[in-house]
Amino acid sequence: MNSIQRIAACLLILGPGGAAIAQDKGGPAPAPSRIQRQDTLIADQETADIRKRIANGNLPTIQFEIDSWDILPQSAPTLDALAEVMRRNPRIKLMITAHTCSLGKPKYNLWLSEKRAKSVKGELVKRGVPPPSIRFRGKGQTEPIADNNTEEGRSKNRRVEFKFLSRWWSSVY
Repeated sequence: MNSIQRIAACLLILGPGGAAIAQDKGGPAPAPSRIQRQDTLIADQETADIRKRIANGNLPTIQFEIDSWDILPQSAPTLDALAEVMRRNPRIKLMITAHTCSLGKPKYNLWLSEKRAKSVKGELVKRGVPPPSIRFRGKGQTEPIADNNTEEGRSKNRRVEFKFLSRWWSSVY
C-alpha cells in the first residue's frame, strides 16, 4: 500500500521527552485530494519550526500540574504556535491524544489522559481555533514509547500528541 492510499496526516509529539515526527499508521482510505495533500504538507512544514524550537529548548512542551489536567503557564507559547497553525489553515483538522506513564491505576490514567486532552482542546479554542476542527482522546498508559521502569522513560511516556489531518472526520473514524 503506498502513502497516497493512507489518510494524509502528520504527527507532532509534545511531552517532557521532546518532540518527534512520525507518519500516520492509519489503514486504507480513499486517496486524498491534491488540496488535502497540500494542506497536510503545509501543516507539516509549519509544525517543523515548532518541532525544531522544542528540540532546541526554545519552546516548551505541553506540561500539566502533577496529578491534574491543569496546563502549566509555561506551555502557553507552544499552544499559541499550534493555534496559529490551525487558524492559518482552516481546512486542517487536529486530533489531540494525551498519554500517561504507568504509575497509578490504568483506569485512573485513562481518565486523567482524557481530561488532559480535553484541557488542551479548551486552550486551543480559547486561542481562536474553531471547536469542530479539533477532536481529542486519552490513551492512558496503553501506548508507551519508552520504558516505564525508569524516570526518563516515564517522562517520555507522559506526552500530548497532535495529529494534523486533511480529511473530514467521517473519513477518519
